Amino acid sequence: MGHNGRAMNLPPFTSRVWKIAHKVPIPLWAIVLITLPLSAGIFGLWLLNDWEAAECQTVGKTILASESTRLYCAQTIADRDTAPDLAEAIQLASSISPEHPLRQDSDRFIQQWANRLLEKAEITFQEGKLEDAIKAAESIPETVPVRATANTRIQKWRDTWKAAEKLVNEAQTAIQDDNFAIALLNARKLLRVPNQYWNVQRFQDLVNQIQAAKESKKAAARDRAKAKDLTATKSFTTNDLIDHWQKEQTAEAATHLAKAQQLAATGNLDRLRDAISEAEMIFSSTPQYPQAQKLIAEWNRQIETAEDQPYLDQATALARKEDIQSLQSAISEANNIYFGRALYREAQRRIDQWTLKVQELSAQQAAQQLPPNPGTLIQTTDYQISPPPQ
Repeated sequence: MGHNGRAMNLPPFTSRVWKIAHKVPIPLWAIVLITLPLSAGIFGLWLLNDWEAAECQTVGKTILASESTRLYCAQTIADRDTAPDLAEAIQLASSISPEHPLRQDSDRFIQQWANRLLEKAEITFQEGKLEDAIKAAESIPETVPVRATANTRIQKWRDTWKAAEKLVNEAQTAIQDDNFAIALLNARKLLRVPNQYWNVQRFQDLVNQIQAAKESKKAAARDRAKAKDLTATKSFTTNDLIDHWQKEQTAEAATHLAKAQQLAATGNLDRLRDAISEAEMIFSSTPQYPQAQKLIAEWNRQIETAEDQPYLDQATALARKEDIQSLQSAISEANNIYFGRALYREAQRRIDQWTLKVQELSAQQAAQQLPPNPGTLIQTTDYQISPPPQ
């Protein structure tokens, strides 16, 4: 018997643990007791999500999966929001039978995912990845209305790419021939190419190439002039020649900037394009270059707004009818405004609104056509699909 008559026949290890436990503060025990169930719950959710991901990987490969499971897994995959996942989700949702009650919900999701997929394909094209953009757009099934827009977009992408490559090749040939005026003319034409990779990155690369080649030819001329001046009564130093060249470039840049501003003042789109071409003749080594670049950006915004506003106005007019077909037509019309354009963000904001309206109208139609079914796994209020029963 221990003190006070209590039995202390615990094993040595248990006894040590018991003594240590009595030394732990009660608040710390409370934290442990709260944390353990929470950690277990989080671990359980992680296991559930991991199990769902594994299950959904095999759904498309078996004909035994139920229609509700297919649609649930399609939404799970689409939530990853990458082009390949959206394409996979569309393909999985398309496998639902046309006669099945869930097909209406499936078609609604497919339309939404196809719009997102086409938007991502456009972004990929603007980044300069033509083949990846085409592959993403072509993954939209022919049965989806957005595919018609995708086909048109793909052809525009190919035409744009071919025209841009031709301009660059002609400019580089002109550089080799020391015909810098023609080279710069072709470079300026890249500014009108509706692709950020070509009208920003490749344009700047080409201008830098032209400027480097031109400066290399000025330097050679400078060296020849210096050698000639050594025999003259008064010779010029290298610094004198460089200073003289910089003054010439600054005076030339001032002339180009003044002419560009005069052209832009008319507000005519063709004159704005001419103004941009004129301002692009100002090299980065001149004091006028920052102002020229700022004006070029502003004039490009004016041109893009004027070119794309009709698309947005037509789309808005269609959307006012507030029926599903008109809203889908409005979405297709607004999708003509490409990524990176001045009105792109506004167009996408309205597309999101119209897509949500299409979903609401489709849900209302489905509710009117189908009798209430407690076993339906679709929650039409927020378009989330419940997991299949275990």
